[in-house]
Amino acid sequence: MENTESKEEIYNQAKKQHALLDSRLQMLLKKPYLTDEEEREVKVLKKKKLYYKDVMDNAGKLHEVKEK
Repeated sequence: MENTESKEEIYNQAKKQHALLDSRLQMLLKKPYLTDEEEREVKVLKKKKLYYKDVMDNAGKLHEVKEK
């Protein structure tokens, strides 16, 4: 079972997803009023952003350990 994705690739993919989610979140938060559905979407987006932030942090830590 070989891991074909490097830690750098995982980090870059997570960073890209995080940026896309942030873009959508910022667009929603600029609105003066959010529907119930949009409010739920904001909550989901925030949770997904945290997930990808954790992925980036973990990939970075694993890369640092590998370099030492």
